[in-house]
Amino acid sequence: MSIKETVMKKLLPIGLALIAVNTYAERDWRGEGDLAFSKASGNSQSESLLANLSIVYERDRWTHTGRIEAVNTSEDDERSAEAYVLTGKSDFSLNETYYVFGKGRYEDNRFSGYEYQASATTGLGMHVIDSEVAKFDLEAGVGYRRSEEQGTGNTLNEAVVTLGGIYTRQITETTRFDGRLQTESGKDNTYAESELAVRVKINSHLAMKVAYLVKHNTDVPDGTKNTDTLTSVGLTYSF
Repeated sequence: MSIKETVMKKLLPIGLALIAVNTYAERDWRGEGDLAFSKASGNSQSESLLANLSIVYERDRWTHTGRIEAVNTSEDDERSAEAYVLTGKSDFSLNETYYVFGKGRYEDNRFSGYEYQASATTGLGMHVIDSEVAKFDLEAGVGYRRSEEQGTGNTLNEAVVTLGGIYTRQITETTRFDGRLQTESGKDNTYAESELAVRVKINSHLAMKVAYLVKHNTDVPDGTKNTDTLTSVGLTYSF
């Protein structure tokens, strides 16, 4: 089964269901999907596919966000990267500046050294900057993480402290910069993820996106690299 077939089989039913819900819901719903694909041939053969889908629901003082991600890469018919991530987050606004949040995250990354990493965290967030041009949020919290090492089957259960930041700036009417950083620090391992992205709007729904993603684990099994990086160029559809 090719990369495209694998990802579509996993994500297409979910994506269609979410779009269908959005179609008939009030405009408290919004969402966006990213798709990037590259293929090279010649002395070496490679394929890479990145697909993301995010849904946001806002009502009164609540904001709920759901996101699914998939990355697949193969080189010379051998899989070199495969990861699936599911994230859910709920924010409750206390006032114009502060909010509390709860977040759950599950990642199945076949090349990270872990069978899976799952965490649940809660904490306090602050809108440091909130203007029409720029937005900057800081978050801090505590939670619990469970991880299973590949090969050994060892399970790690630990309390974690989470710190994060999200920054968005509208550079021009059609160009936007996004940056985010999230860390989860526990006794056995610290996980960090950051992404920098630039979007250029093509029309009211479609934009071109260039992004650089870094994922890092401080403690991984022998033979596994601590850091994974991904550079992508693709399209974003907002609805």
